[in-house]
Amino acid sequence: MVFRFVKNTAVAVSVVTAFAFNPAVAQDQYPSKTTTLVSPFAAGGTNDYLARAMAKKLESTLGKTFIVENRTGANGIIGATYVAKNKGDPHVLLMGNSATHGTNITLYPKTSYDAIKDFTPIGMVGAVPLVMIVSSKLPVNSVQELINYAKANPGTLSFGSSGVGGTGHMTGEKFKQATKMDIVHAAYKGDGPAVADVIAGQIPVAFIGATAVIPHIKSGRLRVLAVASKNRSSSMPDVPTFAEAGVKDVEFSQWYAIMAPADIPKDAATKLSAAVTDAVKSPEMKQAFATQGADPITFNQQELSNFIDEEIAKFSKVIKELNIRVE
Repeated sequence: MVFRFVKNTAVAVSVVTAFAFNPAVAQDQYPSKTTTLVSPFAAGGTNDYLARAMAKKLESTLGKTFIVENRTGANGIIGATYVAKNKGDPHVLLMGNSATHGTNITLYPKTSYDAIKDFTPIGMVGAVPLVMIVSSKLPVNSVQELINYAKANPGTLSFGSSGVGGTGHMTGEKFKQATKMDIVHAAYKGDGPAVADVIAGQIPVAFIGATAVIPHIKSGRLRVLAVASKNRSSSMPDVPTFAEAGVKDVEFSQWYAIMAPADIPKDAATKLSAAVTDAVKSPEMKQAFATQGADPITFNQQELSNFIDEEIAKFSKVIKELNIRVE
């Protein structure tokens, strides 16, 4: 018998209880082991960069190791599914974004995770605004000049994006709808190739995350005509919003937020959420955001939950309205 040296039954019970899992103790001590923060996109991109910066700061704040693991593929679905399957475990987190918890729900109706039921929202991290860029070879310096150029040269313009169904594609289609411009979409496999072709003059226009264009703006190889956010970006304060440029209802961004699996202990979620908010406000993270052309955002759990609901509804409407499909 396991307790053959314990003669008193009451003592035996107390021994068992002492070694049994105690949820209250576990929550108070969170994190109690290494935490994995999954980045569902490849290393080198903004999602991965911000995940690593956040992991480093959270490790310093919470006193336990945080590591970043890239589980890529299927527009973030593979990484998100992995985290969703770790139900109840606050030591497996996701750097979610506008794809995993925004567009995928409508673009991939049979996806292997439920963006609402399978996750616990922890805290917003930040957003990278979508911008409209044009080749320096194109003789336009404002949104209105581009519209006038398109009218004077019908059928000659195309716009690039990082791929079908991405936020850049949606921004371009929404702009096209609002302005009634004659401009055709050219899908690329990422922001980089699209930016390269704009610089080379292969395509005149692109709708791209600000991260990919900041160095080229500074060098003068690209011009930014507008930013697709409600307010001007802190990283590009001189660039007008689409609304300021006279085009309404073109507001999209690539946003990033930390998500945990469903059913994690409430105390652990609260502690982690507070740590994420403090991290986003820290000087280290502000510097990290600046290098990526990103704007820090601090949403608590409820605010993030509400925001995700709004984003899913917004993207669903746009995708159906513009008949955007992933082949």
